[in-house]
Amino acid sequence: MNVKKTILPLLMLTLAFFVSMTPLVSASSTYTVNLLVAYDEEWTSISISRYAYDPKVFAAIIVDDAFFEFYVEFYITYRIIAYRSWDSDDSVTNKDVMMNEVIAETGFTSGMFIGGIRVDVLVAFSDQESIGVYGYSDNSLGVLLVMETYLDGVGQATDNVFQHELSHLYGATDEWIEGHTCVMNVYPYWIDFPYYYYVPTALVTNNWCSSQTATIMSNRGSWGRNDPSGLGGCMGTVWHTLKAIMEW
Repeated sequence: MNVKKTILPLLMLTLAFFVSMTPLVSASSTYTVNLLVAYDEEWTSISISRYAYDPKVFAAIIVDDAFFEFYVEFYITYRIIAYRSWDSDDSVTNKDVMMNEVIAETGFTSGMFIGGIRVDVLVAFSDQESIGVYGYSDNSLGVLLVMETYLDGVGQATDNVFQHELSHLYGATDEWIEGHTCVMNVYPYWIDFPYYYYVPTALVTNNWCSSQTATIMSNRGSWGRNDPSGLGGCMGTVWHTLKAIMEW
């Protein structure tokens, strides 16, 4: 199987990407989606202990990594408008309850304004293992739950979870197809020596298949707005990554 797994990007590589790719994008076809990013105490703990990052910096890197895929494939850009910390209930095991909790604590509704800027989607990062899922999304509310995911033999896969759940907002659906390299495919993928266990295929590839690509492309106007310049989302995301690093 030809599997492509994107490595967490270095900031300079991200900047180089925007400089090299922007002229190829038709300004009239670029959509910018504004994000509110929330993170809980477990995310803060794992960001510092495993990655030596401030939680905002780690969140910004994950957003940029998935943003790379969406920008290249669909000309969709994501801009972090604000960060919020939230205190997740350690006893929560139901994903719906956890989603309701972060919505209540952040006061999020799609279309709300923060600092005079309209926010479209809430991305909630956590490392609360008891939730029992890698991620969860609600395309009617515009809310994503993304669990920090690092697996033996796979490495960093939090960006895959984010990409998978974000794709659901555009109508992409889960697949169950053996040997099919697609970030929406949840069919078990075998991790060989020395680990010997299965993970969902979605965690080892950033590729979309043609049917999912067509679905996302046809629904990309569901969130955000057409960006006349084609640059606002790109530079906004880079700026918020830089800002998160400077604050750290």
